[in-house]
Amino acid sequence: MKIKLLLPLILVLFISSLSFAQFDKPVFQFGFGIVQPQADLKGDQFVNYTNNYYTPVIGSTISGNFALVDSNLFANNYGAKTGIYIHGVGKINVDKYEIFRLIGELSYSSFNTFESAKSGFTPLFVRSGNNVTWQPYPISYDYSFGNFGIGLGVELAPTSFTKLMSPFFDAMVSMNFFNAKLTRTTGVNDTTSATFDAFRIGVKFGTGLEFKVSNQWGFVLGAKYDLGNLLLKSNDQVGLVEWGRSGASINDEGGTFLSNLPYALGDFGYGQFNSKTKAIDWATFYIGVNFYPIVNKTTKK
Repeated sequence: MKIKLLLPLILVLFISSLSFAQFDKPVFQFGFGIVQPQADLKGDQFVNYTNNYYTPVIGSTISGNFALVDSNLFANNYGAKTGIYIHGVGKINVDKYEIFRLIGELSYSSFNTFESAKSGFTPLFVRSGNNVTWQPYPISYDYSFGNFGIGLGVELAPTSFTKLMSPFFDAMVSMNFFNAKLTRTTGVNDTTSATFDAFRIGVKFGTGLEFKVSNQWGFVLGAKYDLGNLLLKSNDQVGLVEWGRSGASINDEGGTFLSNLPYALGDFGYGQFNSKTKAIDWATFYIGVNFYPIVNKTTKK
C-alpha cells in the first residue's frame, strides 16, 4: 500500500519540479538565412530551351528558339534552387543547468528566390481553312516552391550553463506544408498558373553555436538538414497536372500522371509521364538572435 502511495507522490513531485525548470528559463529565437535544396527537390531547370519541337497538331517537327516547361518537373525533380529562410523558435529548459530543452519552431522556406522568370517563344498554331501554320509567340515562365513548417523536438546544449558560448544539437519531428506555383505569361499580360500543395511529415536535425552577450540577449549561428517527406507520400493518378488547376498533387510517391504543362500553346492534348519516388530534402544555414526573458521568482515562507 505504501508503494502505491509513494509512486504517485514521486510522479507529482517530478512533474512539479520539471514544470518549474521549464518555465523558469525560456528562450525565444528569431533567425533568417538561406536554404539549399537537396536530393530530388533540386533541379537544373524548370524551363527547357529547344530548337526543334515535334507537334502532333501538324504531325511534324518545327524549328525555332522555343521555351517549354521541362518534362522532368514534378516527374523526376521539383526544380528548386537556393532561396531564403526565416524562423521563430521557442525553447524551454527542463533541467536546472539549462542543458536539455524542449523546442518548438515555426519556419518558412522560399526556394528559387534568386531565379528570374525565363523568357522565350512558344509555337502558336494558326488554322486557315485546311491549312495549319505556326508563328513564334512571346512567352515567359515563373516558378516558386515553398514550405511552411512546424517542428517539435529536443535540444542538447552541453555548455549552456557557462553563460558564454555553447554548441547545441537538436532533432525535431516536422509537419511540412509544401506549396508550388508555375506561372505562364503570353503576350503582354495573359497569365495562367498551375498550383500544387501537399502535407508531409518528416524530421530535421540541427547544430550550431550560441553566444550570450548579456543577461537578455545573444546571437546564434546554425545549420539544419530536413528530410521533408518521410511520411504521407502520394500520387494522384486520377487528377490532371494542367494549366489553370489549383491544388494539384506533387506526385512524390511515384507512378504515372497526365499533364499538359510541357506542351506548346497549340497542343491541347495531354501526355502521360512516369514519376519516380522523390525525396524532398534541403539544408539550411542561418543566423539569429536569442532573447532570454527575465522570469520573476516568488519564494514562499
